[in-house]
Amino acid sequence: MCFYPATLGSGLSRNSREESQESSSQRTKGGKSGRRRRLKPCSLREVEVTVGELGLGYDSDEILLFRYCSGRCTASRRRNYDIALEHTRRAGLIKKGRRDKVQYSPCCRPIAYEKDISFLDNNSRYHTVQEVLARECGCA
Repeated sequence: MCFYPATLGSGLSRNSREESQESSSQRTKGGKSGRRRRLKPCSLREVEVTVGELGLGYDSDEILLFRYCSGRCTASRRRNYDIALEHTRRAGLIKKGRRDKVQYSPCCRPIAYEKDISFLDNNSRYHTVQEVLARECGCA
């Protein structure tokens, strides 16, 4: 999958994006209730958002294709650290508490990012931000 800066400000209206997201979510909600859906493996996903919706503090209505990592990391990729952490926690050597949330399974994270994104904010100021869009995903 390639990211093209031309996807920024693609001209889609907010309403048309919301309508397409609603129709796609209605399609995925079908099926038998009570049945657990399997999580897909760790991989690159994408969604159209405005720059302002990214939560980085920019007031911009420009639309971009936000690429992110999501999915399940299999236990076969665990390292010795993960195994030791799980064992010590289960043995009661590490107490499970509110402040000490311990996770011993790998997380799906970006391992490479697109160079940068550039956009105009709503006051016609030009900004460039780095490490926003994932390019490649992996379990860490």
